[in-house]
Amino acid sequence: MKICRLSTFLDFGGIESKMVNLSKWKDKNEWLYVALGKGGNAEERIKKSDARAIALHLPVAIPSLRTIFNLYRFLRKEKPDVLHTSGAEANFFGFLAGKLAGVPKIIVEEIGIPNHSRKAKAIFGFIFRYADYTVGESEAVVRYITKQFNLSPQKTTVVYNFGVFNYDFSKVSVNKIKDTFDILMVSRLEPVKNIEGVLNVLSGLKKETKCKVKLIIAGTGSSENSLKKMVYDLDLEDSVEFVGFINDPYPYLLNSDLFILNSFSEGFSNSLVESMYSNTLSLSTAVGAAPEIIEDGVNGFLVPPNDEHALFEKIESIIKLTKEKRKEIGEAGHKTVVENFSLKKHVSELMKLYQN
Repeated sequence: MKICRLSTFLDFGGIESKMVNLSKWKDKNEWLYVALGKGGNAEERIKKSDARAIALHLPVAIPSLRTIFNLYRFLRKEKPDVLHTSGAEANFFGFLAGKLAGVPKIIVEEIGIPNHSRKAKAIFGFIFRYADYTVGESEAVVRYITKQFNLSPQKTTVVYNFGVFNYDFSKVSVNKIKDTFDILMVSRLEPVKNIEGVLNVLSGLKKETKCKVKLIIAGTGSSENSLKKMVYDLDLEDSVEFVGFINDPYPYLLNSDLFILNSFSEGFSNSLVESMYSNTLSLSTAVGAAPEIIEDGVNGFLVPPNDEHALFEKIESIIKLTKEKRKEIGEAGHKTVVENFSLKKHVSELMKLYQN
């Protein structure tokens, strides 16, 4: 069976990381990873796994007849048995070109809870209804799109994201002597991630707590300059470090006391799974799949989205935990993701759709 996974880009980000990790799976099927637009970091990493990765460098803004036509020609040439698209642009162009090219099975995947205009809602409602399956990365996403677009429950399903759990932690040097409580954020620097909220809380912690707190922000994006200005305006330059895009988050995770995902909305966060896998204490807003993964205070921590007071109080309470309690919660998080969100289990769920 030939499987084409189509995303908007193959540079960096959540979908791209997912494709990189998926490319490590080897079976008798032929897997092809395609980007509508540009390639980059993820494209090269997929190729290093001896998998095919192709960036078509087509316009990704909806609509584009050029993109539909060229993707149609590409699919006619490749003749995949399954076309599985992820993200709005990939879903739009992939569904239309796939139908024109006669792809036997088309699966579209919604990676978060969309905020569509009336026109977009009509377009994507049509796509979701007439695709063979509509997939979501969490129960919350599937419930939303099933209700919002009046979809048949028989044609919607959850396929959770996953982690690749074979990292050699022994090769990471851990600084055991430090005088700061280190918080890490790993994400695209975009408004939806609400890093601004964490900076506001950090400003309050700096004034209210005796513990010296440091925030490390890994990633790049459209908000980078405004975030750096905010750090300056809040007089946090000695408490915040921007490290840019990182290929390997584990050295940072293992040297951090807490990982934070403060998004307004999410599907299923790769960074959250990586953090929990590394035994790092993990705190997320209760959005997307996070409440389906984390039991607050047991294997991680949850706070309501866009609630800086709750976030402040939660971080303050975590700082006060004993080392033994932190270790216990971190290990529980590790166990949760290893047992429930493996690559093998993810592919097994995909195959039920692909072969049905």
